[in-house]
Amino acid sequence: MRLEDITVEVRDKSLTRRGIVRPEELQLDLTENFNNVGEWKLVLAAENPLAQVLRQPGAGIIVTGPNDVIMSGPMVTPEFAATQEDPGGSITFTGVSDTVALADALAFPDPANPNGASQTLAHDVRQGRAEDVMHSFVMANIGPTAPAERRKTRLVDGVSQGRGPVVIKSARFPVLGSLLAELALLGSLGFRVVQRGANLVFETYQIGDRTRLIRLDVANGSLAGQRVAISPPGVTRAIVAGQGEMVKRQFLQIQTAESIAAEKDWGRRIEQFIDQRQTDDWKELQQAGDEAMEDSGFTAVNVQVVPMEDGAMRFGHDWYLGDKVSVVVEDQELTSNATGLVLRASSDGFKVGVLLGDPTGFSVDAALSKRVTTTEQRVSQLERTSDVGAASDNQMMSIMGVW
Repeated sequence: MRLEDITVEVRDKSLTRRGIVRPEELQLDLTENFNNVGEWKLVLAAENPLAQVLRQPGAGIIVTGPNDVIMSGPMVTPEFAATQEDPGGSITFTGVSDTVALADALAFPDPANPNGASQTLAHDVRQGRAEDVMHSFVMANIGPTAPAERRKTRLVDGVSQGRGPVVIKSARFPVLGSLLAELALLGSLGFRVVQRGANLVFETYQIGDRTRLIRLDVANGSLAGQRVAISPPGVTRAIVAGQGEMVKRQFLQIQTAESIAAEKDWGRRIEQFIDQRQTDDWKELQQAGDEAMEDSGFTAVNVQVVPMEDGAMRFGHDWYLGDKVSVVVEDQELTSNATGLVLRASSDGFKVGVLLGDPTGFSVDAALSKRVTTTEQRVSQLERTSDVGAASDNQMMSIMGVW
C-alpha cells in the first residue's frame, strides 16, 4: 500500500466534505476498537485552511482505505503549539469515531417519550433475532424513528440480515452502546457507526471463526513480531438473580465447558453475581449468564501483533475486527479475537498493529484510555522490535497488502 492509498478528508459540522489532507502533510494516529469507540489524532499546520475548518465544534474527519472507510468521527480537542523552529505553529486535533453516538445515548424505557424524567414504562422490552433487536434499539432511541429531540443528525439504518439467535432484551437507561455490545456477543456480531456519503450509518456485520484459516506465527512468516500475555478468565460461574425476595428470588447458575476447563487450568473458581431483577423471564436470565460467559468465561490471550506486509492472509480483507484467529506462542497454538487496529500514517510511510484479546466494556473512557494507555504508547510498543524479534523498522513502515 502506498501513502496515496489512504485518504483523510476533513468534514464540517453538517458532514459536508471540505477537503483532503495532502499525503505529504499527513500525520495521523488512529486506533479502531471492536464494538467500541475508536480514537484518532491528526496534526496540521496552523496555516492549513483545513485546520480552520477542523477546529470548529462538530467538525471531523473521514479516513478511507483502498477497500472501505476505515473510520470517521468528530473532533474532540484542538491544541495549538508553536516553537522558534515553527513560529507559525501547528494544531494537534484529537477525536473519536462516530460510534461515540452510541456512547452518548441511553436506551430509554419508553423511547417514544424524549423526556427522561417522565418515563411511564418500566422497561423497553424487545424480542427477535439479535441483529434485528440491535437495529431496533438504535433506531427507536437515536434514529429517524426516534423523537426529534433525540435523533442523531443524519443517522440512518444499515441493513440487518436477521443474524444471531432469538433474544429478549429489557432496557431501562443503560448506555446504548453497552446494550448493543451485550447483544452482539450472543450473535457473534460486530457494529459501528461510520459516514457514508452525506449520512452516518449504523452498521452490523458477522464475525467468524478463522482459526483454521488464519494462523499467526513469527516462524511461518505471517508476523513480523508479537507481544503476548495470557491471563485467567474473568468469571467461571455466573449466578444470575431475577425477581422475588430472599429464598423466593429466582436464581440461575451458568457455566460452560470452556469456563470449567479454564477453572481447572488456573485452579480458581471465579464467581460473579448478575442482578437481573428487572425480569422474571428465565430465558432472559439465561441470556444474561450467557453474555457473561461469552465476554470473559475463558482463558484470555492478549496479543499485540505486526502482520507481515506481504502475508497471504491480509488483515481487513481475509480477516477483520472481531474474528477469532490462531496465534502460535512458544510452540503452543492459542486462539483469540481481533479487538483493535492501530495505524500510523505520515509522510515517512505507514506502521500498523493488530490487538488480539482484551476487549473492553463499551465506553468512551475505555476507548480513550485503556488497552495499553494511548495510541502513541501502543505504536511505540509495537516498534520495540528487540522485544518481539524479527520485526525490523522497515517491515513496520508499510502496511502494503494488509488492507
